[in-house]
Amino acid sequence: MAYLQPPLTIISSDNNDHAKLSSSTTSSARHQHSKSSVESFRLPAATWFDEDQTHFVALEERIADPYESRRTSFTSGSLISGFESLITNTTDPDEEESSAEFEVVRYQAFGLPRQNVSKVNSNSSLEQRYHPFEDYILDGDDMSDDNSQEDLDTSHKTNNLSAFESAAKKAAKEHKNKSLVTEIAVSFQLPSSLANVENREEQSTSGNTDDNTYTTTDDDTTVMLARRIPILAKFSPMVNGVRYLALQYTPTMIRIAAVEGGQHHNTDKHWTIDISLDPNPIASSPKRLANFDLGSSMTFFNKGRDKENEGIITGTTTIIGGGIIWCKRANNVLDLIVVTTTSVLLYSINNEQMTKTQVVVLEHPSASFWYESQSKTLVVGSYTSNLPRNLSESISEGMISSENMGRSNGSSPTVSFPIAVMSMKTLFFRGDSPTFQTLPTFAVGTLREKTVEDKGKTPSPQARDGSDNVASDDRSNVEENIIFPTEVSLFNFYGSIYCVEIGSLGNGHGIGLTELDSDSSCIRVRQHKIENLSMNAESVSVGAIDNLLCIISRDNKVTHFIDVADIFSDDRRVPRESIKVSELAEGDVSIYDEKISFLAPSYFLNTEDQGLLYQVGISLPLVVKSAPPTACIIPFLLRRKASKDTIRSFIMERFSAAIEARDLSSLRQWLGVITKQYASNARAAKWDYESTISLLSKASLVGLDRTADVNTTSTVGEVMLPDSSCVETITQTEMLQMILLPHAMVAVNDRNSEKLRFVSSLSVHYLIELERLFLIPCVALEMLVITLLLKAGEQDELASFLSARETQRTITRRRRQLDLPTNNRLYSENPGAAAFAETLFLIATNSETEPPSSIKKQLISLATVILIECGSTSVAVKCLLTADQISEAIALCSKRSKANKDTAEAKSMGSQAKDFFRVAAKTAKGQNESDRCKSFYHLHCFLKQYDPNCFSLDKRKVKVSRMEDKNKSAFRKDISTVVVEQSVLAHEIRFPDELFSSPQYCRKFRSMFGYAESVK
Repeated sequence: MAYLQPPLTIISSDNNDHAKLSSSTTSSARHQHSKSSVESFRLPAATWFDEDQTHFVALEERIADPYESRRTSFTSGSLISGFESLITNTTDPDEEESSAEFEVVRYQAFGLPRQNVSKVNSNSSLEQRYHPFEDYILDGDDMSDDNSQEDLDTSHKTNNLSAFESAAKKAAKEHKNKSLVTEIAVSFQLPSSLANVENREEQSTSGNTDDNTYTTTDDDTTVMLARRIPILAKFSPMVNGVRYLALQYTPTMIRIAAVEGGQHHNTDKHWTIDISLDPNPIASSPKRLANFDLGSSMTFFNKGRDKENEGIITGTTTIIGGGIIWCKRANNVLDLIVVTTTSVLLYSINNEQMTKTQVVVLEHPSASFWYESQSKTLVVGSYTSNLPRNLSESISEGMISSENMGRSNGSSPTVSFPIAVMSMKTLFFRGDSPTFQTLPTFAVGTLREKTVEDKGKTPSPQARDGSDNVASDDRSNVEENIIFPTEVSLFNFYGSIYCVEIGSLGNGHGIGLTELDSDSSCIRVRQHKIENLSMNAESVSVGAIDNLLCIISRDNKVTHFIDVADIFSDDRRVPRESIKVSELAEGDVSIYDEKISFLAPSYFLNTEDQGLLYQVGISLPLVVKSAPPTACIIPFLLRRKASKDTIRSFIMERFSAAIEARDLSSLRQWLGVITKQYASNARAAKWDYESTISLLSKASLVGLDRTADVNTTSTVGEVMLPDSSCVETITQTEMLQMILLPHAMVAVNDRNSEKLRFVSSLSVHYLIELERLFLIPCVALEMLVITLLLKAGEQDELASFLSARETQRTITRRRRQLDLPTNNRLYSENPGAAAFAETLFLIATNSETEPPSSIKKQLISLATVILIECGSTSVAVKCLLTADQISEAIALCSKRSKANKDTAEAKSMGSQAKDFFRVAAKTAKGQNESDRCKSFYHLHCFLKQYDPNCFSLDKRKVKVSRMEDKNKSAFRKDISTVVVEQSVLAHEIRFPDELFSSPQYCRKFRSMFGYAESVK
């Protein structure tokens, strides 16, 4: 984890250095009503953190009104205090609104700035993400100087900014911290009894005190007015131009206020829900309390029974802490989900009307709940007995008492199961309101073990109470290890929902992962064991950063990173161990300090002084460094959100280290994992077939400059990267550019035969892995394998490889002819096959490679077959002539002689009669005279069919020397021009007279090819 640097300012106060999170913030609300008086700077009365929308909700403390005495009488008992009187049943519906006692309250929501700039700290496993301050635009010059220490003029407002905002901004400037920005700022009306709470204090003298108090003259009692602090305050998302605020004032009562809306929306409506009276919402005006006698749909005859059926037990059902959830549904309807101890209530707000639409009755009383806002997933947990039926009779149904949790007797084993587990019910709210989807119920805490530290000894009689339970004095010897709600979390990884249980195995050394698959309507469970890690819920924080599960242990000063994709993978070659990162807390503040608290999923909060909020992210350098060098973390790296170049650099470093260590066993496992991932991405394979053609020349290693400096880790910027659809896959092109080609070029330049053989084996294994999964290796990879085997001197293996390629091609072609299924592809179906064949000819004829004659023959044969299959017969003929394979060229042209189109194409591509004659003359130099005669006779017969026009007689001027003049100058040759009639072929190429020692044979062949006898 990162050492925490100066982060976002949560609380900024220029006058209160002792301000904490619950008493200060960064800016105030925009006023929806005006006052003539000057408002002084006030701190918030309370602040809440909303995990669903990742912002802080603040209630501004009460600001006294100078005209308060004219509106409200402060005689004793005139103000309502206490939760029991917040709901009225006796309000006269005809009472005028102007006579209602009300106040305007102000709420704000502060979120992270919209622009994020990340800095990587190479010395830490987590990086801090800095959020630049989003400045407000001011008309004046008050904030023009960042270093100005002058007090701000708060006597007037500029652009609807109050003195609160100006002072907060000044404090942020002075502290040089980035500040949270105001996302929501609203003011609305509430009944005075709901907005305020009074505190009475006896005074010896009468008179006015500060602006937050008022003293009566009758009994000298000072009435201290302050804001009533709700249990919870949550803003809704904006739906149809309206925003709502839910305020929970009691364990059973919620007030819903419309706080933002356009000119076409009515915001003068509130609803009140009190499940102790009626779970249906009761509408009222903002100034009035709800009248349950007039608004309730319940009657005297159906109250009790229907409430029981609706999941409400009078006097028992309460709202679970934080159990108010806003959910914007797919049909643009806003739902309010209320989680109670006996049920889940679903309310819908549509067309400015609020109704109760669904009730999910829970089988067991709920203990806690977890909600994931992105996927709209709700999980409710209820304790259930884990004892056999005959032992659970003394336990109330669904309720586990603290006394029974410590039950133990002399016959119980030293290690056994806990007496209670937590049953989890899942609800998905992804569709249209009010529908939802459920999953089968699952349990957590089932694999824990309780340990009796007295090694089986029963507690003394003095240590037991009358109910046979372990007394408090002796209870330290028994640990039931029952799961607590704080040990369970709900996260969204890669678009899937996972329920995470810490301390799931044995005595708390495991992580339980349960995938909640709504598409398949099933759950999948994995257990991950972590040794030597304290799973105390008080010292362990669980977060989700970059789709990684982070287990932060303050006691051990370590952080464990777990990738659920690896844990749930069926490939055993993928490491499932967590990556353990240990750090030394060298900075002033670190995340392991007790004063730093964790806010899910990736925030840390320090409430000291001005209050600081930290957001952290993964720093790949330290994570990669902490991973075992042989572990296949390639898929792990590809799933991270870092830039492509950064991720590819780490992959190159991992491969380079393994190659230098000659760890072929680990590399084979890595290649197996990579190819399996590659096989699941059809777009990656398609991209490879088209992009690797440009790598053919490099893969041939022909003409490699041995003096060039090749760096195996510096080519990442030149690597051709696929589009975003292939970002989590290593393509063949990337493998060649980043790993295989750089190391092969280094081995060739250094003449390192050992490394050359190792890279050759690695390349062959990669090609085999691709074909094992019925994938087609790209032409550049095949070329590199052939070149490496040739340069490494593996002639037998190369001969077998080339033979296997030809055999595979023959079998595939035959199966295609018989309409039999086959997973193989012909070369003609691969882009770049023709270029691949031409490169094979280049290798076969190159002086650097110098292949043996048998290998050369195989290379030429395979290349010829590929070109013919690709319909490039003319190219094949040309390449055969370049390789001095005159017989093969003549045989190939003879087969195609019936197709005039092919012949014309061949001549247009340069395979003309003179080319055949030139190659024949060159080849004849290595033959005896008898074979020469046979070769020229065979060539004459072929050319008569291939290009009979080459024997047509043509009169052309020919330059000849004057041999009869014996007195000619030694420095000057006399040249004469004569007209000679001979064949077209004879005019274009000279006849090799020196090849025939017999004049008779020479004259005979000159005559056959149309050469004149006397021209010299």
